Amino acid sequence: MADYQEYRRRILHKRWRRRFIVAALLVLLILLGAMGTMWQVLHRAQASDRTAEISILQQAVPGNEWNTIRYTPARQISVQTRADGTTAMDFRLAALPASDPVDRSVFAQDSFLGDSLTQGMQMYSTGLPHAMFCAYKGVGPNAVVNGTSCKRADGVKEVPMEALAAQQPKNLYVLLGTNVLNRDGDYSSFLTYYRLMLDMLSQSLPNTHIYVQSITPVRPEVRQTHPGLYKERLCEINNELAAIALEKGCSFLNLWEVLADENGDLRAEYAQPDGYHIKMDGYTVWVDYLRTHRVAENVAAAA
Repeated sequence: MADYQEYRRRILHKRWRRRFIVAALLVLLILLGAMGTMWQVLHRAQASDRTAEISILQQAVPGNEWNTIRYTPARQISVQTRADGTTAMDFRLAALPASDPVDRSVFAQDSFLGDSLTQGMQMYSTGLPHAMFCAYKGVGPNAVVNGTSCKRADGVKEVPMEALAAQQPKNLYVLLGTNVLNRDGDYSSFLTYYRLMLDMLSQSLPNTHIYVQSITPVRPEVRQTHPGLYKERLCEINNELAAIALEKGCSFLNLWEVLADENGDLRAEYAQPDGYHIKMDGYTVWVDYLRTHRVAENVAAAA
C-alpha cells in the first residue's frame, strides 16, 4: 500500500508540475504579446515624434507661413500643398536673401565640398582658386557619409570628412547631387544621405557655418543621355534640399538665380558641350552670387 501511495504522489506531482508549466507558458505568452503591442504603439509614437521634429515639409502653420524647428525665417515664405496632402516649399523662396557684397579674399577662409562642378570653382581663375577645396569627380553625399577615399583634381586621394576636419573652415559651401541623380526614379536615398552628411559635418565642424547650394540647372538636351537630369525633377529635389538646409540650421543658396534662363534651363552661354558642366564665364556670375549672399555675422565689407 505504501508503494502505491508513493506512486500516486509522484503521478500527481508530475501532473501538477505539467499544469504549472503550461499555465506559466500561457502567462508568458500573454505578457510577451502585451509587451509587443506596447512596443509597437510606442515605436509608432516615437516615429511620429521624430517626423514632427525633422520633417520640415509638415511645418505649415496657420496664416500660410513657413515655420521650422529652431529656425526663424527673416521673411514670410509661402507653402505649397501637394496632391497627397503634404506641403512643399519653393526653393526660390527659401534661399538666403541678397546682402552687401564681400571681397573675394574672404573666401580664403572657406571650404567647398562638391564634385566636378566644384572642381571648376577651384581650377578656373573666374572661380575662387584661393579657397580650400574638397572636390572630387563623380561623388555624391553617400561618399562623404561612408568615409570613401576620393581622388582630388591633382590625383591625391583623401577621405572628405578627414580633409575638412583638418581644414576647419569658417564657412563650408556644399554642392552635391548631379552625379547620383542621373536616373529618373526615387531619390529618397539621396536625401537620406544628404541629411546624414549635414549632421556629420555639423559635428566635425562645430564652428563652421554651412551653405547648401542648389543643384545647378542643366540644358534640356541633357535628359536624352541622363534621364534624371531635367528641370522639373531638379526643382522638386531642390525644394527638398532647401527644407533640409533649414531643418539643419544651414543657409540655402539658389544658384538658379544667376545660372538659369527664363525657362529654367542652364543659360546656353554658360553651358559646356555636355549641357551641365559650366564654362568659365558661368563661374564669374556664380562667385558674384556667393559674394552677395552671406549670413550677417559672416559678412565682411568689400574693399
